[in-house]
Amino acid sequence: QVYDAFMFPIIECLKYSPLAPALTKAEAVPMEFLSQIFATAHYDKAVDRIFFDVLDHKASISKQRFCSILGFEPDSTRVNPESILVGHMFSMFYNMGYTEVLTTVTKFKKSCLPPQWNGLFTVLFKGLSERSAGSDGASRLFITILYRVYNGINLDYGSVLWQQLIQSLASTSRHSEISYDRFWTLVTKWVMDKYHVPIVADSPLSSIGTFHTTKIIVSDA
Repeated sequence: QVYDAFMFPIIECLKYSPLAPALTKAEAVPMEFLSQIFATAHYDKAVDRIFFDVLDHKASISKQRFCSILGFEPDSTRVNPESILVGHMFSMFYNMGYTEVLTTVTKFKKSCLPPQWNGLFTVLFKGLSERSAGSDGASRLFITILYRVYNGINLDYGSVLWQQLIQSLASTSRHSEISYDRFWTLVTKWVMDKYHVPIVADSPLSSIGTFHTTKIIVSDA
């Protein structure tokens, strides 16, 4: 990936960030199982788990397991993203050089940020939300990731990404494409290994090229 010169320091820093695995990790898995898992997945709030089918197995994944897959092990010192005040987010944006007056988080537009911060937001948004279009704004929860990178706090990234995995199940295009696809390949690989699901020779595999979204990969690994 070729970046503007002002983005080089940011990209180099992200390579050594705790976010690097979440930004770069992907698995090539059979589309048959990836599609089955996503199509049958549902979230049970009472136990904070996502349940799904793979072959004839009834399986599930917990928040803790999902976070572990992304390299986020339990850490009681991590900051709850919900605890970050909106006013602190606004202060961050103004310190970055935001050009409009903010009244609510939903009014945030990355196009009002200077190029380097706009670029950082784009890297994070495309890499972690798996969306390539309509990305001038973001949810309050997602903005906490930018807040962490800017301020260097020990944020509970896993909680943010777990919520996005849950939200992907509510996608209006769920019947035709896999939302948050790269992260679902990680779930698929984990559950296939757990149940020793065999791969049929010549099975079509998921790949970056077949996904509907565009990502920015920040690691050479």
